[in-house]
Amino acid sequence: MRLPNWRIIATALIVLASQTACGDFWDFEADQELCERSGPDVDAQIAACTRQIDSGHRHGHDLAIEYYDRGIAWKAKGDLDRAIADYDQAIRLDPKYEHAYGNRGNAWKAKGDLDRAIADYDQAIRLDPKDADPYSNRGVTWKAKGDLDRGIADYDQAIRLDPKDADPYTNRGVAWKAKGDLDRGIADFDQAIRLNPKDAVPYFNRGVTWSDKGDLDRAIADYSEAILLNPKHASSCYNRGIAWVEKRSLQKALADFETYSQLVPSDPDGPKSVERVKKELSAR
Repeated sequence: MRLPNWRIIATALIVLASQTACGDFWDFEADQELCERSGPDVDAQIAACTRQIDSGHRHGHDLAIEYYDRGIAWKAKGDLDRAIADYDQAIRLDPKYEHAYGNRGNAWKAKGDLDRAIADYDQAIRLDPKDADPYSNRGVTWKAKGDLDRGIADYDQAIRLDPKDADPYTNRGVAWKAKGDLDRGIADFDQAIRLNPKDAVPYFNRGVTWSDKGDLDRAIADYSEAILLNPKHASSCYNRGIAWVEKRSLQKALADFETYSQLVPSDPDGPKSVERVKKELSAR
C-alpha cells in the first residue's frame, strides 16, 4: 500500500534531520581533532579551535583545553599577545591547568618578560613537580637572566625527571661552557648527541667548545656535522669559516662566509668576512 504524500514528506524530513545532525557531529569531532593537532596550517587550527570555543558544547576543563590549544597555535603564528590571552582564559577556567602556566611562561619568555615567565614556571612546578619541562624552561630563563647556577640546578632536576630528553643536556652544556667549565660542557653535548644524533644544535655547541679549547679539527668536524643535518644552520657555516681562516684554508673559509651571507643577508658580518678573505687571497 502506498504511503500518503504527507507521510512520505514527514519521513524524508526525519531522515534529512538525522543526516544533518550526524553531519554536525562529524564536523564537531573533526574540528576537535584539528584544534588539538599542531601542524603547518596554523590558520586552520585557529579556526577549528575558535569554532569549538564558540559552539557552546565545551565547558570547564574541556573549554580550557580549546583555549590552550588555540594559544599554542597563536604562538606558532608569532602572535604572543593573543597566545597569552588564550592561556589566561584557560587558567581562568581551570586554575590547576599546569600546562597552561608552562606555555604562558614560554610566551612571556619569548616576549622578553623573564620574571613573569619564571613566575609561571614556578606555578607549573608547584602543580606538577614531576614534569620536567617547566624545570628545563625555567633553567633557560635563569640563564637568560645571567644566573647560571640556578639554570644548572633546574637542568639537573629536568634530567633527573626525564633522563632521555636531550635538550636539558644541551642547555646545561651551554651553561657549563659559559661558566668556563669546557670539559663538563663537552660531556653534556656528547650525551645530548647520543640521545638525539639528528639534532644539529649540540654539534654546533660542541664545535664552539672545541674551538675554545683550541682543537680546530674537532670543531670543524662538529660544524660540518651540524651543516649536514641542517644545511641552513647559518651559525655553523660562519663559525666553520672562522676555523678555516685560523687554519689558513682561505678558499674553504670563503665558501662558508658566502653561504652564511646568503642564509643571513641582513648580517653585515657576512659580506665583511667575504671581503676580508678575498683581499687575503688576492694578496697572495
